[in-house]
Amino acid sequence: MKYTLLLCVILLAIQTRSLGQIEYTISSYHTTSSDFATLLLTNEQIENNDTLNEKALDLVSVTVQDSIIERQKEHHHLFLIGWFIHTFGGFDWRSTDPVKEKFVGTVKSYTRSVKERYSELDINFNLYFHLHKYLWHMFRAVDIQRNIARQDIRSHQKIDYTQAPYVRDSDHIDMTQYRLHCELTPPRHFRSQLHELFYPIYSGMDLAQHSNFGTRYPSMGFYGVNCLDCNHSCHSELHPYEWIWWMNLHTPSQTDKTWLVGLMKDGSSRFHHWSHNPKTGRISIPFALTIHSTSIPSKIKVDHLVYGSFVETGLISIHMPSAIISTDSAQVSVSIKGEGVPDIPIEISFNHAIPTAGLRYWLSDLNWDTHNKTISGYFNMATSVIDGYTMRVTFIGQ
Repeated sequence: MKYTLLLCVILLAIQTRSLGQIEYTISSYHTTSSDFATLLLTNEQIENNDTLNEKALDLVSVTVQDSIIERQKEHHHLFLIGWFIHTFGGFDWRSTDPVKEKFVGTVKSYTRSVKERYSELDINFNLYFHLHKYLWHMFRAVDIQRNIARQDIRSHQKIDYTQAPYVRDSDHIDMTQYRLHCELTPPRHFRSQLHELFYPIYSGMDLAQHSNFGTRYPSMGFYGVNCLDCNHSCHSELHPYEWIWWMNLHTPSQTDKTWLVGLMKDGSSRFHHWSHNPKTGRISIPFALTIHSTSIPSKIKVDHLVYGSFVETGLISIHMPSAIISTDSAQVSVSIKGEGVPDIPIEISFNHAIPTAGLRYWLSDLNWDTHNKTISGYFNMATSVIDGYTMRVTFIGQ
């Protein structure tokens, strides 16, 4: 009888753990900030205002473990040719900052390599910026490019450095002239899956046709090495980008907010010092949900998309709270508690369980807006993974 009772207690503990009953505490009680309030607008309202879209995406916070640039320059590694043209011709990539950086803008154009050349199959997004802090970054990059005054060896790419954007009239700024070229070669063995599940890679499908976009000109966020591509004209690039995120505003629901998030290592042989394995990093995704009833849970739905092998001990250096949401179970129940506030239930579900210590989630910075009955905060994810991890996360209100 004694052993039977002990077994029941153990089974109950295991069951409780598998249900993932986790509690979080509200940390502030302010009116929902204007940027977070953007997430309460309809998807159509956000898409029709690129500035609002960029402000919402800019709430995202990201980092990677190898965020410090170890070496200022990288070059091609095609036998000795890459070393030779780098050493004697200055053909290379040059970092403009010692730490990897975040940029949020709106896509002006999207390009990709027609086929793999050597180890390169680049997926490129050209951004322009409505938020001044990123536009000012581009002013600085363009000024550095003008001072170097390098010309591309291709005649059709010749630059007149006496014209805009290299000479600016501060009263008449055309933001579309200040573009940032965001470039990455995805890992080779991921490409077919990424094409179907994350973003288009191969010909025959553009952004507007892909189920995760629905438009040719989405607003997007990127994080990576801010550099100059002096293999050409020393134009500004984020190369390679490692974190990438955006909201899919073309879903059946106008109120649910669906985010696509990816962390990837560059799959070419160009960036031995700028992009390492495993990719270990953290992202904080903002959310805002109006709570009409505390008897009905709001939902956060996570779809694991394309990912490599997780590193079980890789998250030791990342600070995380004690209330952690693991992916051992496909469903977790969360209760948000606060002073004078009924417990707010949130149901978090995954499309499938991934039993690993190399992938973790948690909530943070929770704010309760009493007047508007709105809970807002961050949904955090940390991972340590070989080559990359991508996901789709949807915040579903009541």
